[in-house]
Amino acid sequence: MILSNIKLTNFKKYTKFEIEFGEGLVGIIGKNGSGKSTIFEAILFALYGEAKTRGNKELIRNANASEKEAVVVELEFEFESLEYKVVREFRGKSLTANAKFYKNGSLTTTGAKEVTTAIVNLTKMSKDAFMHTLFASQKELTSLSTLKNEDRKKMIRKLLGLEKIDFVEKELVEKSRELKREISAFAEVLLGEDEIKLKQEQIKVNEETKKALSEDEKSKTKELESIKNRELHVKKELEVFAKTKEQKQKLYSELELAKNSKSSEVMNQVKLSAEVHELEHKQEELNKLGNLKAEYTNLQEQLKNQEKLKEFHLKKDGILKEQVSLREQFSKSKADIQTLEKACENHEQFVLELKKTEQELSLLQENVTESQKQEKEVLAEMAGEQKQIEVTNSKIAKLKELGSESECPTCTRPLIEEYDNVINSLLDIVNNTHQKNINEFKKQLLHVQTQKATLEAQKRAKEKQHLELSKSLNLIQSKLQDLKTAQEHFVHVEKKGLKNKEELKELEQYNYDEKQHNIVLGNFTELEPKYKHLLSLETELKRFVLVKSDLANVTRNIKVLDSTYRDKEAEFKLVIYDDVKHKHALDEHEGLLKTIESKTSFIHELKVQTAKIDGEIKNIQNSLENNETQLKKVQTKKDDLVDYEKIKLSLAEFKTKLNAKVAPRISSVASEMYSQITKGKYQHIEVSNDFDFFIYDEGKKYPIERFSGGEIDLANLVLRIAISKTLTELSGASSIGFLAFDEVFGSQDEARRMEILEAFHTIKEQYRQIFLISHEMEIKEMFERVVEL
Repeated sequence: MILSNIKLTNFKKYTKFEIEFGEGLVGIIGKNGSGKSTIFEAILFALYGEAKTRGNKELIRNANASEKEAVVVELEFEFESLEYKVVREFRGKSLTANAKFYKNGSLTTTGAKEVTTAIVNLTKMSKDAFMHTLFASQKELTSLSTLKNEDRKKMIRKLLGLEKIDFVEKELVEKSRELKREISAFAEVLLGEDEIKLKQEQIKVNEETKKALSEDEKSKTKELESIKNRELHVKKELEVFAKTKEQKQKLYSELELAKNSKSSEVMNQVKLSAEVHELEHKQEELNKLGNLKAEYTNLQEQLKNQEKLKEFHLKKDGILKEQVSLREQFSKSKADIQTLEKACENHEQFVLELKKTEQELSLLQENVTESQKQEKEVLAEMAGEQKQIEVTNSKIAKLKELGSESECPTCTRPLIEEYDNVINSLLDIVNNTHQKNINEFKKQLLHVQTQKATLEAQKRAKEKQHLELSKSLNLIQSKLQDLKTAQEHFVHVEKKGLKNKEELKELEQYNYDEKQHNIVLGNFTELEPKYKHLLSLETELKRFVLVKSDLANVTRNIKVLDSTYRDKEAEFKLVIYDDVKHKHALDEHEGLLKTIESKTSFIHELKVQTAKIDGEIKNIQNSLENNETQLKKVQTKKDDLVDYEKIKLSLAEFKTKLNAKVAPRISSVASEMYSQITKGKYQHIEVSNDFDFFIYDEGKKYPIERFSGGEIDLANLVLRIAISKTLTELSGASSIGFLAFDEVFGSQDEARRMEILEAFHTIKEQYRQIFLISHEMEIKEMFERVVEL
């Protein structure tokens, strides 16, 4: 796998960001907090849909992004000569995940989980395996040699994924202990042979007692059935008595109802007769009022006409007053329009001047930007020359410190007589080459800075001119809007005035006399109470026919109810009911029920005793069956314990074989790289099966702690790379072609940093890409490609 390109949108601190990675030794350089490690978190997110550490996914969204904006990461990479692209995104308030996977430009997989599965199948690596294999930190490198023996083993086993075997082995030990405890606990609760025999004898005794109780229950049940039959016969007699009593009570109620209904209808007859008499009197009164209704209707019509004339009169006065106001508005609007039209005459001229000024300002901005770019380029060239002076001066100081017996910095041979010549040559390079170049760059810088200052002054003047033009144009545009509003108001006033003239012309035909209006109103007020009394009489007389009809119906009902009463009275006398015999039957039935209850209770006690004996028999049988079941469980656990012990032995053999395979492979890879980096000085690094580290010096094995800090740094580096290679081989992911190291320089001095960088240059042919993340800005010249953040 080779990383080609990554694009970030709203991912953590990046709003919009894109990197072309390139190949070779790539430096990711930036100050702390600049987002270096975030780039590799984005790579993990793109491939596996998760950040380096799991947590609140809301933290992935850029703090300045809204809930509507998506979080998107696009990663392009090469794998086995094929081009792939994976696109991951979170959308919406709940950050719903989605993903797409492309192969040679064609979409092959969609869905967050489906794309993750496709990546794992392609690379043959899970997220954890990918991190342990291809990413290393300064803490991991240092820990390889500085941790205590057991802690180092844990760290390496975690990197290699062997801690899962340790976990399984620990689980097996715990399971074995738990099984032994359970087997011991079972031994305490199992029954002995004497206890089993005693329980079997108890079952036989209980069976005989149960048989005797059953025979007694059958005898008592026969007696109970005889009593129940007599109780049933008496119950039927009681039902006949109750039915006869109910019938006589029902007839008595109906007789009383007929009597009460007749009394009610007689009272109603008296009331309706009085009401008919009263209505006849009111009919005579209504006939005397004669034509009052027609006179009232005529006055009401006259009053409506007078009120309509008054309404027209008031409307006419309102329109006349409005016309006066409209004439004043007409004159004022006309004057305002003339003033605003004069103020807006130069609008087009200001628009053209503003557009011209904006074009000139844009050109000046481009020139200023170009000057700033030239200034940065000259400063960068000066910094490069100054860095070369510092490197050369460092060499001179080192030579002077070592003396004339030191080696030539170019060919490594002793200087001896050439010592002064080499120093003078290096001084000449400093003074006549680099310093001369710096002086020339200073002249260029002065010229560029002067040109930039002139352009910036011109830009500020033009910006001031642009601001003044904008203010003037905004003022004119505001007056144009006022002019439009004034013209619309003028048209509205003109239309309203014409409409009012037409309405006044129509209202001229109506004349209103207030005196005549008051006369009609007085006559109407005087007649209105008499008219209301007439309406009241008409309303009451509408009931006259209905009341007469009700009186006739009531008279007929009285005759019907009188006949019904006589029939019910004869029927009541025919029903015969003996209350004494009924009471005697009730007493006998109650005595039978008490006897049944007593017999039933006794039989129930027999059944309870039988059930209790059944329960005791069942409990003893359950105890015996449970003892048999527990014996089977104990045997199963003993079988499981034997199986666990076999698995533990097999797992221990597997661990031994795996360590014997992994440790030599790490030794082989690390030795080859260490020999290459140290130019053959150290031929072999040994990694024991217990992951202790040794370096061979002139054929003898020494612990890694014996060597210098720089040699240990290089050894840690090749050991970590060897572990990554071994992990790649174990996972079957042989097509992974890059490594990434995070802050591997730590707090080393400049010399040790340079040694590590030279080591990376030495082994870079083994990987198409090696990424180094660092906040050390001064080392960026040592990389073939730099991504500066």
